[in-house]
Amino acid sequence: MKNNKVLDNPFFLFIFFTVLLLLLTKIDFRFDEINPGSFVDDAEYYYHAQTIAVDYDLDYSNQMPNTPYRNLNSEYPNKVLPVHSIGLGIFASPFLFISNQISEYVDLNSVISLNYFIYSLTPILYLLLSIILIEKILLLNKLKYEKYILYLIVLGSGISYFAFERFSMSHVYEFFATTVLIYLMTIYEKSSFSNKRKLEFFIPVFMFIALTIRWSNYFYFLIPLFYSKFISNKKMYFYRSPLFITGAVTGLLLFLLHTKYLYGIYTINPSDIFFQVEDRIEPDYYRFFDLNRVDENIFYIIKSFLIINFSQEFGLLYFSPVLFIGYFSLFHNFFKRNISHFFILLLICLFPFFSTLVLNNPGYSYGYRYLYSTIPVFIVLFFKEYYETTILKKYIIFGSLFALVSQLLFETTQLTVLSSDYLTNTFGLYTKYVNPFYLSGVIKSLFIADAYLNMIFTSFLGVLIIKVIALIENPAIFIEKFRPLNDDITNLINNSLNFSWLMVFIIIIFYTICIKKLSSIRTN
Repeated sequence: MKNNKVLDNPFFLFIFFTVLLLLLTKIDFRFDEINPGSFVDDAEYYYHAQTIAVDYDLDYSNQMPNTPYRNLNSEYPNKVLPVHSIGLGIFASPFLFISNQISEYVDLNSVISLNYFIYSLTPILYLLLSIILIEKILLLNKLKYEKYILYLIVLGSGISYFAFERFSMSHVYEFFATTVLIYLMTIYEKSSFSNKRKLEFFIPVFMFIALTIRWSNYFYFLIPLFYSKFISNKKMYFYRSPLFITGAVTGLLLFLLHTKYLYGIYTINPSDIFFQVEDRIEPDYYRFFDLNRVDENIFYIIKSFLIINFSQEFGLLYFSPVLFIGYFSLFHNFFKRNISHFFILLLICLFPFFSTLVLNNPGYSYGYRYLYSTIPVFIVLFFKEYYETTILKKYIIFGSLFALVSQLLFETTQLTVLSSDYLTNTFGLYTKYVNPFYLSGVIKSLFIADAYLNMIFTSFLGVLIIKVIALIENPAIFIEKFRPLNDDITNLINNSLNFSWLMVFIIIIFYTICIKKLSSIRTN
């Protein structure tokens, strides 16, 4: 009873979640502002947001001056532009636009600009909005759930890494788009006839807008079918509606016009653009279209499926339980001979899974990131089909808790870093930025004191601690009492001291609003 009173205490919960969110919010990428001239993934997504919200011109020449291998427009070879799709920039640009307007009148004199700071918080906001929408989906469909289990599932799925650390990647935006589509289908089912007609046009248009975030997420077009078969259990003639067809044609035309303007060709195939830069993986793509390699490809798919689910290198069983349950559901429906459900789930999994097969790698970052866009589908599926199955409920709670801890321990010791040297990963690929023994590395790091120090002092919790210490004495002198200073610690102290107090207050206020908003949503 005493424990329950503590857990039900609003003040305790507020402090706990504030500390957790500050601990999750990492400084590695946030204190290293993206400047013009880069062509790494994070930078290219930021350039999209900049050219829309700051320059208003879709001309990347000032973001990417003399950038090699980015002359991707077939009609204008001198036109430089990112290889990564524009969708993240579309969704992030309203917030960057606002911060840019404020920046003209306010100088925060911080280690990073206000624009970059607000841009770094945007995916956290989209993750919050996604959670709110998922709760609304569950409530409107009268599905039983517990809010703290839902929050744990999201935080332990891997997607939160791309909100709180590598914020300039597209995965949270993909997650949000999937959530919005499921929510729109929920609203569609509950709406009056006139609103249904509006949604029949708008939903397919939004599908193509969502596709601009990552062109290979074709499963977006299956969301209405998923909703009909798994959630509402009612026949819907959504795809037959003339308004749906009109909306789909409108969305397709808009999508093709944007590819023509940017890249000089009409296409919905990402390989038409991507292979101009990453031709090394082209053979692994076309192997699946070679009829002479069918047997070999089947064996490779089975082997890769086992690696993705069970290997030490970010296997879903350990590091993304909700995705593991999604793949479990595939076989569950197959053995139940529920073939229509099986094929719907198979098609939803197919394109993200195919991206991982072609890459032969989790994705040179935390987890199997190309699969994360499907997480909202499997969250809803879990609460619809498996929430009252005791063993699966216990697994997803404890599995998500372990996955969250593993995310916090990521790159805190040499056992949990991605190698900067060439190694052979679990797929057999000799490459950089892999860790074939990540699971055992996490377990061993649990018993290393420095892991926890690194966890704290690479987060905004550490920044706050250093800034508070600085009010009393020199943080360098204080820290030197416990351990010798090195370049990393000195840079951390300097960056923390140069980070604006106003930005610290903005983060705390932002998280306060997030926590209050989430705690105010009623459960069922």
